[in-house]
Amino acid sequence: MLQADEQNLKHLNKHQMFFFKWIFLFCISCIGLFHTAQANTDSGANTSACKVKIEKIEVAKANPNQPQLYPTQGWVDVEKLPDRWEKRWPNYAGVAWYKFLINYHCDSLVARAPISLAIESITHSGRVFINDELLWQDTITAESASRSQYHPRIWNLPASSLKQGQNTLWIQTYGSITQNSGIGHVIIGTDEEVKPKYNIWRLEMSLLVQLSAMINVVIGVLYFLSWLANRKEKAFFWIAVTCFGWVIYSAFYLRTEAIPYLTPITMDRLQNICFCLYTVSGCLGAWYFANRTFPRINIFFIIYSIAAIFCIAFSPVEYLSQVIFVFFNIAVFIFIGKCATYPFIAYKAKLPETYIIAVIYVIYIPIAFHDAHFMITMEGHPLSPYSAPLTTLAMGAVLALRIARHKKQIERFNQTLSEKVQQAEQKLTSSLGQQHSLALENARLQERINLSHDLHDGLGGSIVRSILLLEQNNQVEKPQVLSMLKLFRNDLRQVIDSGSSIDTKVPQTPIDWGAPIRHRFVQLFDELDIKSKWQFPTTWITPPTAAQCLNLTRVAEETLTNILKHSQATEVLIALTESEKQLILHIEDNGIGFDPTLVERGLHVGLHSMKTRISRIGGQFKIDSQAGSTVVQAILPRVKAA
Repeated sequence: MLQADEQNLKHLNKHQMFFFKWIFLFCISCIGLFHTAQANTDSGANTSACKVKIEKIEVAKANPNQPQLYPTQGWVDVEKLPDRWEKRWPNYAGVAWYKFLINYHCDSLVARAPISLAIESITHSGRVFINDELLWQDTITAESASRSQYHPRIWNLPASSLKQGQNTLWIQTYGSITQNSGIGHVIIGTDEEVKPKYNIWRLEMSLLVQLSAMINVVIGVLYFLSWLANRKEKAFFWIAVTCFGWVIYSAFYLRTEAIPYLTPITMDRLQNICFCLYTVSGCLGAWYFANRTFPRINIFFIIYSIAAIFCIAFSPVEYLSQVIFVFFNIAVFIFIGKCATYPFIAYKAKLPETYIIAVIYVIYIPIAFHDAHFMITMEGHPLSPYSAPLTTLAMGAVLALRIARHKKQIERFNQTLSEKVQQAEQKLTSSLGQQHSLALENARLQERINLSHDLHDGLGGSIVRSILLLEQNNQVEKPQVLSMLKLFRNDLRQVIDSGSSIDTKVPQTPIDWGAPIRHRFVQLFDELDIKSKWQFPTTWITPPTAAQCLNLTRVAEETLTNILKHSQATEVLIALTESEKQLILHIEDNGIGFDPTLVERGLHVGLHSMKTRISRIGGQFKIDSQAGSTVVQAILPRVKAA
C-alpha cells in the first residue's frame, strides 16, 4: 500500500511540473503584455494630423413594429458610458438604438491616419453602422443569439466611410431580461489611442478568464487524481469540483457565439446555477482542508443548492431576473462569509496550507467589495480577473504543500515501520528460539513417556507372565529360566525396534498378526485352566498401518496380562473384526470385573497407557466391565497403508 502511495506521489509530481510550466508561461505573458502596453503608450505620444471626437451620445427605444429602422422620436441624452438602461426603462428587454455624433477632421486628405473604433460590450447582441453603412453584426435569430456583453471588439474604419465634419455612429442593441442591458465604453480615434485600451478590455474580459480556466483545469485534474489516490481526502474532491465548476462557468462566459438549441436565457440559467454550486463546493473544500465540518451549515448548503437549481431552472421568464438576483447575492454573501471566517478556522486547524488559504481569502474581501461597487457603478476596472489566476496558482501551491507533507509523513511512517519490523523480528527470533527449546524438551519427554509405555506393555507384560508361571510351577529348571530371559531380551529388542513405526512391517494376514500374541498367552491360559478363544479373519480387507498393528499388539498384551493378574476369569475371547471403515479389537472375559472410571482418573497405568495409545492414532478405546463380563474394545478408523 505504501509503495502504491509513493507511485501516486510520483505520478502527481509529473502533473506538478506541468503546473509550474503554466506559472512560467503566465509570468512571461504578463511581462509581454506590460511591454506591449508600454510600447503602445509611447507610440501614442506622437500627434496625428487627423482628429476625431465623440460630441454627443443619445439612446432611444426601437419601434416595436420596425426595430431595424432608426427611431424618429424618444431620443434621450446619455451622459456617460458604460450605459445601463434598467433605471431609465425598468423591465425593458427589447431593442434600443444608440446614436453617436462624431466630429472628424483631417488636415491632409492625401495621408489620412487610420481610425479605429472599439466597443467594450454590447448586451447581448447587436449591429454597428457608420454613416448608414453596416460595419458589423452578430448572430441574431429567434432561437439563439450571441453574447457580446463579454466580448470587446475593435474595427479599423476605412477612410472612405468617414467624411470631414460630422459623422454618425449607430449601435443597435438587443437587450436581455437576465442581464443589465446597454453598452460599455466606446472609443474612437487613431490606432495608437484605441489599441491600448482595447488590449486592457481584452485582457480583463477574455485572456485572464481563459488563463484562469486553463489553470483551473490543470489544478482540478491534480486535485481529482489526488483524491483518487486517497479517498479519505474529501477536501481534494470538493476543490476539484470547485475548479471544474469555475471552468464551466468560464466556458459560458467566454462563449460569445450562439449555441444551437440554447437560448441566451437558458445559458444564463445554467451559468448562474454553476456559480451557486461553485460557491458551495468552495466552502466545503476549504473546510475539509482544515479538517472541520459544520453539519447544520452543510444542511443549509444542500437546501440552498437544491432551491437554486430548481428556482433558476424553472422560474418563469418574467421573474427570472429577480430570482437570479436573489440567489446570486446569497452566493456572494456565502463567499464573503467564507473569506471572513476562514482565518479563525485556519488558526484552530494549525496547518500551513490553511494559513495560505486564509491569506488568499483575506485579500479577496476588499476585492469582492471593489468588484461589487464596479458592478453597480461601472466605474473603474474589476480586480477579480487579475486575482483569479493567482488564486488558482496559490491553490496549486497548497496542493503541493499538502502532498509534500503527506510524503514526509509516509517517509517517517516507513522509517518507524522499519524500526518496528526489526524489533518484531528480534522478538520473534527470540520467541521462536524459546519455542524450539520447549518443543525439543517436549519431544524428549514424549519419547520417554512412549518408551515407558512400551516397556510397561511389552517387557512388563512378559515379566508378569513369567512371574505367574513361576508361581504356578515351583520346580523351574535352568532351560526354562534361560527361555524366560531370552523372551525378555526379545521383548526389549522389539520395544527398541518399534521406536519408529515407519520401518515396522505390516503382517500379511490378521492371523500372522495374532500368532505371536497367541503363542505367548495360550500356555499360561492352559496352565491356569483358562479357556481362550481366538477369532481372526483370514485376510485383510484393507491392510492396516504399521502404527495401528503395533498399538493393537500393545493393547492386546496389556489387556490379556491384566486378565491373568486380576480378573480370575475362566473364559477369554480375543477377536479381531474389520469392515471397510473400521478395524476392531474385541477382548472379553467372564472375570470379577472392575471400575472403568479408573481409566478416566488415570489411577491404573496400564489402562491409561492403552487409552493414550489408541487416542494418539485417532481411534476409540472402550471399556464395559461388571461382575461376570468385562469387554475391552479398540476401534481404529481404516487408513490406507503407506
